[in-house]
Amino acid sequence: MVIDIIKAEEQHARLLPGIERSAGEGFLHVPGYEWIASDDVMTVGAHLKLIHKGTVWVARGADDHLWGFLSAEAFEDALHIWEISVHRDAQGQGIGRALMHGAEGFAVQEGLQAVTLTTFRDVPFNAPYYARLGYEVLESPALDARLRAVLADEAAAGLSADSRCAMIKYL
Repeated sequence: MVIDIIKAEEQHARLLPGIERSAGEGFLHVPGYEWIASDDVMTVGAHLKLIHKGTVWVARGADDHLWGFLSAEAFEDALHIWEISVHRDAQGQGIGRALMHGAEGFAVQEGLQAVTLTTFRDVPFNAPYYARLGYEVLESPALDARLRAVLADEAAAGLSADSRCAMIKYL
């Protein structure tokens, strides 16, 4: 599949929750995580906020169809990935990797030191996947205040603290 990674535009925001729902269906096959397939997704408003900051990228096919997206936010020294989703019909074709590389390129261009994210430790297409892309798990003593707060917010929202981790890739 031929795709382009481009900055998201306002009109893309309404399509991104559907892509995230589709991607979430992959959790139906992960014992103990099936509930994620029907969990809430980022709202159109949340996507628009990040699109206006210039930190959302979409994977666009030759027919202008959107197959995936990555929503992030720049902080003092790092770009933090809030969500990356690839439509279930396009998974396994390198789209996620291309989105990650696009975000990393932006971070380098902006002079940021790293890219961070939080994810599930033991889901094969989560932490193990990001590790293959060069990300490393940050254990508790190495977490900065921002990442500690993100993990605490996730725990307050009902995600098991033991199942989550923060990861970083230094640029």
